[in-house]
Amino acid sequence: MRRLLVLGLLFLTACEDSGSGPDDPPSSRKGRIQGQLSPFQGSSSSVGGASQRPSALQGEQARKLEQAFSRAFAQKKQQRKAAEQGLTDAGLPILMPPAGAKALARLPQEEPSLEGEMIVRFEEAGLDAETALERVQRPGYRAVHKGYSSEYLHVIAYEPLDGHVTTLAETGRLVAQVEKMAGVRFAEKNLRMHAFKTPNDKGYALQWHYSSLNLSSAWDVVTNEATPVVVAVVDTGIRSHPDLQGVLLPGYDMISDASNAGDKNGRDNDPTDEGGDEPGGGSSFHGTHVAGTIGAATNNQSGVAGVSWGAKIVPVRALGRLGGSSADIVAAMAWAAGGTVTGVPANPNPAKVVNLSLGGAAPPQKAYQDVIDAFPNTIFVIAAGNENVDATGTTPCNQQNVICVGSTNFAGKRSSFSNFGTPVDVMASGGEMREDLNGDGYADGVLSTSFDEDGNPAYVFNQGTSMASPHVAGVVALLARHTPGVTRAQAESLLKTTAGASSQCNEGCGAGLVNALAALKKLQGGTQNDPPKLGVTTSQLSFLGSGSQQLVISNLGGGTLQAVVTASGTQASAVSLSPGSVSVPAYGSSVVTVTVNAAGLANGEYSAMLSLAGSTGAGTASVAVKIRVGVREDKNAFIGFAWQDTFGDWQVDDDAVVEVLASRNYQYSLDLDPHEYYALATIDDDENGEFFEDSDRTGFWRNVDSFEGIPLAAKQTVTGISFDLVPLAPIDDDPEPVVGAPCSSNSDCLNGARCNLDYLGGYCTFACDSRQPCPVGSKCFNNSCLATCTGPSAGQSTCRTDYVCYDDNTGVGLCLPDCREQANICRTSCDSRGYCQ
Repeated sequence: MRRLLVLGLLFLTACEDSGSGPDDPPSSRKGRIQGQLSPFQGSSSSVGGASQRPSALQGEQARKLEQAFSRAFAQKKQQRKAAEQGLTDAGLPILMPPAGAKALARLPQEEPSLEGEMIVRFEEAGLDAETALERVQRPGYRAVHKGYSSEYLHVIAYEPLDGHVTTLAETGRLVAQVEKMAGVRFAEKNLRMHAFKTPNDKGYALQWHYSSLNLSSAWDVVTNEATPVVVAVVDTGIRSHPDLQGVLLPGYDMISDASNAGDKNGRDNDPTDEGGDEPGGGSSFHGTHVAGTIGAATNNQSGVAGVSWGAKIVPVRALGRLGGSSADIVAAMAWAAGGTVTGVPANPNPAKVVNLSLGGAAPPQKAYQDVIDAFPNTIFVIAAGNENVDATGTTPCNQQNVICVGSTNFAGKRSSFSNFGTPVDVMASGGEMREDLNGDGYADGVLSTSFDEDGNPAYVFNQGTSMASPHVAGVVALLARHTPGVTRAQAESLLKTTAGASSQCNEGCGAGLVNALAALKKLQGGTQNDPPKLGVTTSQLSFLGSGSQQLVISNLGGGTLQAVVTASGTQASAVSLSPGSVSVPAYGSSVVTVTVNAAGLANGEYSAMLSLAGSTGAGTASVAVKIRVGVREDKNAFIGFAWQDTFGDWQVDDDAVVEVLASRNYQYSLDLDPHEYYALATIDDDENGEFFEDSDRTGFWRNVDSFEGIPLAAKQTVTGISFDLVPLAPIDDDPEPVVGAPCSSNSDCLNGARCNLDYLGGYCTFACDSRQPCPVGSKCFNNSCLATCTGPSAGQSTCRTDYVCYDDNTGVGLCLPDCREQANICRTSCDSRGYCQ
């Protein structure tokens, strides 16, 4: 199996106990960091969460990390063995949060501005740099013109004449003074922002996040529209990727600081992602992932599908190695929308939709609002942020007249990391990679375009509101493709009035989960005369012991759908449904809560089946229920904290690595010297003493979409440093087919599949309740894995010869024999297209 070396972070040289007890306060010099790890608990440890190294684990320095972890692992094993023999317990780490310690919860602070820099909005357009500087001179400072964000917005820096470094407080005083000057509409700090962090495409079967938005049915409404919509992606830039060929339009690099840009110059017409945007030199390829969700080439029998099915993408690079300044982001927004940015050539392809999967902790900014208000025909879609706090303090999500997007998990509930509150307008699938609620063996992340550690094109699961926002941007592009004149207010209203209310939350999740089909149908004026049609968003639910999940039932047609749900199978008695029947309005959705009571079940894997029956002619569907009780033995994790010295090299204190016990619910607490730390944790799942291999569960703070520092002061206790550990494993874009392959005996089927000779030419398959989940490119139906296809009711589609693609009401069809080629396969009759009636 391919080794996945640790690249970019790099810490750990020793693993000794800090010497304090669990109830001791931090020493006079040290601070304390506390939190809890959440390991992925999917159905298999052999598949998992990413096809590249996470961005936090990239960079040449980090190769040392694996060796340091291995040493730490060996030392801990010796300490554990000694403790078990009763010789010593001196090496055991502090794991539980201390009682009585004064905790200072780490909440987002206002993002630091660039010292001495501000954005000045003049009343007059087109001022040259010299004139602008003459108007804003301040005694004791030299004003320096740093560039433009629009024809009105100028970036001005103030350098003290006595040579001292301008402080943030000093910058704030200067802003207040400049804002009062004649001819100035406003001035504000230049803030540092950061990334938040049914087609025939082979990876589409893993894109569960599209079914949750009813996208497959929505595509039937708009894919034949002639004019593509232009969507701008303001992000880290984009790299060339096979699944983005023919999708990209000319873009621009709007980063004005050459040291931040990484390409040895300032603004230019090359929006290529230069990488190196993570501590230690790692690369997130954030913009490429976002762009793939919006507009990856679709229905091309390769890779993944894009939401917008045919949109054109304009990449605008505004985030570099140090994040991005609000001045550059404002310039990127204005240029993308077709506005004038002094010194930059005009955008030949103004965007109808602009996606910003970025932001920072700050109140609403006047500069952002200025450019938003200047382009009322452009629709700005913005991520809410990943700090699990009220988005009121997160900009630009908190601006007026934008669509702010929060994140949901597979079940349609708010992701644990997603920001919330009044600014959030709607929710969309952003993932929850600690979970595998559909039981496909992969962490429930958003799959999209990216690159592996060698720089080769790849497909990667990720999570975050950064992943949710491009789903909505893509849906808005679908609305605009159908109706080019759709307005900003109209698009927002369509999304809100058709959203699924079951995804609303007490904290504030806006109108709920976006329903692409319902929004498009409402834009069309509605077609209530269409007959009801039953749809479900998944063909399988997976439970780890007892628990509840929501099953979303959709009406993909008009009128009112009446649907009844019943449980059957050997463990039907362990499954309860509430309610057992629902009424679903036209193009809407309703929820049935599926609850599993695993009490009394011995360790093992079990299954049941849900049968859904719609009103007359509306169709039927089946959903498999997988129940796993006590199969996976929890293993201890290792967590380590590194900091960077003034040369940018990673350093690790002797007490910065501890073993976190599964028996204590993965809670940890340790005392460290004051620094800004970066946290990384892993589980050596194959117990070979080597870390970060394929399938090893790994994670870092804040999450897989955002690698952030943790400032720690003396005597301070920072709580809530909690994150997920997800498996690392490759995603094969072109897997050799297993399920659905022809066969004459079991020996003809790969990976232990069996040959079903009842189907024409033989059919390789697996049992649904086996320990091996259905492989990529197949789904569970009536206790057997069947090959998937992407053109339900469209004949052969992507099925093999003499097979047709049946509609299973989940948006992904199933390959079964053409009844014209195999006699006696139908219970009733065979129609002229090869389908049983």
